[in-house]
Amino acid sequence: MGGEKKAKVGLLGLTFELYDRIPDLKPALAKFAEELAETLSPFVYVSFPGVCNTRSQVNEAIARFEANDVHLLMVVLLSYAPSLIALPALLKTKLPVLIFNTQKAYSITAETTPDLLLHNHGMHGVQDLANVLLRSGREFHIVTGHYRDEKTLRQIREWCQAARIAKFMRQCRIGLLGYTMEGMGDFAVDETALLAQVGVEVKRIPMGRIALEAANAPHEEIAKQMKFDREHFEMAPEITREEHEASSRLEWAIRKVLKEEGMHGFAAHFMAIAEDGRLDTLPFIAASKLLGEGYGYGGEGDVTSAAAVAMMQELTGAANFTEMFTMDFGGNAVLMSHMGESNWRLARDDTPIRMVRSTLGLVDLRVKPLVLVFSLKPGDVTLVSLTTSAEGKLKMIVTEGEVLDFPPIKALSTPHYKFASRGDLSDFLTRFSMEGGSHHQALAYGRLAGVIEKTATLLGIECSVI
Repeated sequence: MGGEKKAKVGLLGLTFELYDRIPDLKPALAKFAEELAETLSPFVYVSFPGVCNTRSQVNEAIARFEANDVHLLMVVLLSYAPSLIALPALLKTKLPVLIFNTQKAYSITAETTPDLLLHNHGMHGVQDLANVLLRSGREFHIVTGHYRDEKTLRQIREWCQAARIAKFMRQCRIGLLGYTMEGMGDFAVDETALLAQVGVEVKRIPMGRIALEAANAPHEEIAKQMKFDREHFEMAPEITREEHEASSRLEWAIRKVLKEEGMHGFAAHFMAIAEDGRLDTLPFIAASKLLGEGYGYGGEGDVTSAAAVAMMQELTGAANFTEMFTMDFGGNAVLMSHMGESNWRLARDDTPIRMVRSTLGLVDLRVKPLVLVFSLKPGDVTLVSLTTSAEGKLKMIVTEGEVLDFPPIKALSTPHYKFASRGDLSDFLTRFSMEGGSHHQALAYGRLAGVIEKTATLLGIECSVI
């Protein structure tokens, strides 16, 4: 489980070739660009090839950015620069474009000198460039503000991370074990639309392949996994070695296939597994532990939630599959739960994580499935639903809230916790449903609505923030 990864940004710093007649200006602008790159360095890797003031220099810089596989092209008007030196290359590149409308000076006072204005007059270059990009139909985005302002830097950081996550989604691969549960229409999806609009590819995981891998799993690897479980979880005394080994073999098999196929997550449907009959048990332990390793997951064969979880994993390094289960009007919150799939790495640390037999009882299996039971640690979180809206358009619904300080309910044998949105519970739930939020969601810690909304923008899909 890792933290936030840095985005890679290409910094295109522009000025006017005419200003070469002022020998000291270009070096000073280059120094400011380097200072700007240093300011952004805590959250991005910045590639700055030097100040550009001709069309050929811009072409070379953008070609370098593309070769370095940057996530975002950031344009900064270090002084005024005519738009047409950059327009052809910006139209040609497929990199997302963010214009950072900033300058070195923070204030203009009665003592301001003409030299200071000369070093701080990029804003009308921004207006020139924005105009021609709009006229050309080239998508771009703008953040305006001082480069040391906290609010401005937060916006820049969100755009940089959104560009990284959008690129991740365009190469995301989700495995489907079984089929999507019949009758659950809210996460039914046109897989072609999912690939075309978001970039997520759905790949089938053959049940027979998993069964074969599980049966042939190396004894020493299974023993190692079972030892890990005993060291990290409180095992219910009634759990037999056969039950534990069956869950462990299934975990090992799914992990192996995900790695071999380069998949970023998987979705599984318990009824499909039971009907097929080749697997001994259900992958509840597998889902919980693989979530802890950074994979996405979706229950009941929900590939859209698996993709959303994978997205949040890539953004934060630790995410969860979840479901709104029961309304708590008295506590202005929702009890969140599911069958037994939850990221154990997010568990609160003041109570043990229990491994128990599942009380699901809805399907017949050779071996009883096992689940991890815990409550999540309190803190600010973001919920995301990736779903389909009218006319087959993909859409994200996002809300920020809080996991409450709520210990595990003793009688429940599934992972669970309480989530409170900002504001009134009834209003939130009404708005969530009216926006089309599905009954499965992805969760990650932090206030992430801004970066998720920007990710949706870069992907070209709708996003509603509640």
